[in-house]
Amino acid sequence: MQSTSHELLAEEAFAWTARWATLEPQPAFVDPSHRWRIRSSLQKATRRGQADRAVRMGLALHRLDPRYAWRSILTVAVEDVGIGAPEIVLWATAAQRSAFRKAVGELPLLIGLIRRMAAATKSRSAIELAFVVETGEPKIFELFSGMTTGELLRRFEDDDPYEAFAAISVLRGIVPTKQRLRPPDPRGVQAVLEMLGDLADPTIGRAAAVALQHPLDNMSLGFVTVARLAGPRWLRHDEMPPGRMIDGYPAETFDQHERLGRKAIGLFARDTPGVPLALGLLPSTRRQKVIADAIFVMEGQCLDRWHGGGDLDRLRAEADRFTMTRHGLGAVEGAEIVAWTRSRIEELHSIRTAVVRAAS
Repeated sequence: MQSTSHELLAEEAFAWTARWATLEPQPAFVDPSHRWRIRSSLQKATRRGQADRAVRMGLALHRLDPRYAWRSILTVAVEDVGIGAPEIVLWATAAQRSAFRKAVGELPLLIGLIRRMAAATKSRSAIELAFVVETGEPKIFELFSGMTTGELLRRFEDDDPYEAFAAISVLRGIVPTKQRLRPPDPRGVQAVLEMLGDLADPTIGRAAAVALQHPLDNMSLGFVTVARLAGPRWLRHDEMPPGRMIDGYPAETFDQHERLGRKAIGLFARDTPGVPLALGLLPSTRRQKVIADAIFVMEGQCLDRWHGGGDLDRLRAEADRFTMTRHGLGAVEGAEIVAWTRSRIEELHSIRTAVVRAAS
């Protein structure tokens, strides 16, 4: 794939930003203790298509820590949008360089990216693919590390997205943290870049090439893999559970990174009338982890609209199923627990609200 000069890339991004950016005030002060809930709210608002809220959170996070804000933008671009709007991955990756941001305009580029992400039809296929392979089949990386460059390239070209992801991970030298199998393979990476240049959709190919050359982490390689998946796509809509604002933030933003959120889930897990049998038989600490994952499947990762069809539906279904079955549950049991959790969302919101109010 032919590279584009820094100046031409910045000029193109400037024109793109002009179409999406709006004039927005940046807050003069942001409470540093709100860092994690701001970061989570940015991602949740993007997933739900709430552009104004997402922009406010992005500007607040930038006020606290510009470098972290830009890395968060790239994470959301790869993890939640991906092939739904591949130009976002391109510009968010390029924006990791301060010189690029300066040439385009720091805050206009940030606002434009966030607004475009919120408006986009999305795809979580990159992280779904990486999650299932790395958590469910970690030994595949050790197996593939013994292959030649040619064998790995053939695996990348084949139809199986899981093997393709493992192959490109070994070629690029980004594998699960406990595995240090072999160094990156420059010849193999160059061959993959040439393959990406032949994709029917040049926008996807271009973004995938940039993600391969400057990966955020394993998710970037998931995006590269999914970029070459062929097949029809259909529009899907997740069932959005009722939301609630607590202390100015969506209720679900307290769950993963906030002590208060974890405490609320713990209380919810202990008070379990009508609990499914499989959940009731688990010890309390394990039950809390299962419920936390059920909440994430049911509420935390919902997308307002997303690309489905073929392998994209398969990736979503297998990631959701594996999220629950990794706890030793059967697929049917896991689905029952997710449904039970959904039926008690208002009770969960009440517990979250009480915990946060008591702390403040």
